Amino acid sequence: MKDGLSDTDHSWFKYFLNTIKSVLSCRSQNIMKTTRDVFYVICYCKPKLTSYHKLLILYWMNTKNFFYHHAVLMTSFMLWLIKYNWWPVRFLIEKYYFILNFLDQKLNWIESELDGPKICEVKCEVLYNPGPQSTFMDVVFIHGLRGDKLKTWKQGVWKQVVQKPEPVVVRSSGLSTTNQLEKLAIDKKIKEFTNCWPRDWLPLDCPYVRVITISYSTDPYLWRPIWLRKPFRTTMKDRGLEMISLLKDFHVGHNPITWVGHSKGGLFIKQILIHASENQQTHQIIANTKGILFYSVPHNGSPLANIKLPLFERSIELQELVNDTQDIQKLQQTFHEMMNNNKQIQVKSFIETKLTLMKLIYLRIVSIQSADPGFGDLYGVPLDHRNICKPKNRNCFLYQELVNMIHSLTQLTPEGTSYSMHNG
Repeated sequence: MKDGLSDTDHSWFKYFLNTIKSVLSCRSQNIMKTTRDVFYVICYCKPKLTSYHKLLILYWMNTKNFFYHHAVLMTSFMLWLIKYNWWPVRFLIEKYYFILNFLDQKLNWIESELDGPKICEVKCEVLYNPGPQSTFMDVVFIHGLRGDKLKTWKQGVWKQVVQKPEPVVVRSSGLSTTNQLEKLAIDKKIKEFTNCWPRDWLPLDCPYVRVITISYSTDPYLWRPIWLRKPFRTTMKDRGLEMISLLKDFHVGHNPITWVGHSKGGLFIKQILIHASENQQTHQIIANTKGILFYSVPHNGSPLANIKLPLFERSIELQELVNDTQDIQKLQQTFHEMMNNNKQIQVKSFIETKLTLMKLIYLRIVSIQSADPGFGDLYGVPLDHRNICKPKNRNCFLYQELVNMIHSLTQLTPEGTSYSMHNG
């Protein structure tokens, strides 16, 4: 840690906060690093400590002592209680949950003082705008859990196998403009990598569309330890209303719309369209919806959300994805009824056929049955959950199907016809 800290740089006091959080989340590597940094400053730099700094040190020392000096004793005591009686264990857990929750509240207060206000929950951003006179369609992208416009929609760098994988047609409505399935990715080296292909590729292939992305925050703990305070999180219905409000500010609904969703982003698309169909003020959104492209969307839930861990509770974002719950079934049923009344909407769905590496094990994030909305074109793609929304280049099937859909839908509108005449 040479020249890592100085007696004039007081930003190092954030190490106390990091150390406490590392202790509470059992991150031993972070504990050792931040403890070493703190002791270096105290022993060698001998800084002048204010009462506020002493308060941070006190929190750090109390938490460290509680964790290290009582962990072995508490573990032995808990095992003894589990063996002979269960209700004292529950009582003890509740008491320690109260204490640790109090500590977590204090840490959050200190963090807010040091780091400032939190970021907004939902936001809408225009990535490309050809101008009011040249816009014939809006293409709206919504990412999944823990995604964002740069993480979800970046160019794919997945490795190519010797025999190029091809998507498999599970169901076709005959609306696809491709006569023959193209390879998943053509053998071309990536000359210029893009961290947001909707922003950089669609203006080249579809210059008449406005590209919009919706981003939303996710609970950092999909499985939260019971001793950490659970923050207030809005439901999918409430966030759908927030998204509609933001889309109205951007005048979405005045032009034809194509929606693109990955994972839970596809469920948000369904929620938005259901809200729009139920409200006369936003009915224009559903009336002008022409196409939807789903990248591995869990229409009936995800087996990952079914996993329950001892001493952990699932976040509300994860609970909303539990397989075949009443809410997710109602969402699918209502969406299905709405689609029967709006048969002009073209739908394409991609299904992941490979397992996804989660830390140490491979899991099926979205099953084949759950990724099938029950209508529209359906393609099985030999990629995992993370890569299915990341085309490798502009010739990739994952991207070309979206471009073909946009071209075919814009030709059905008067604006698109006039554009084709001017550019034919």
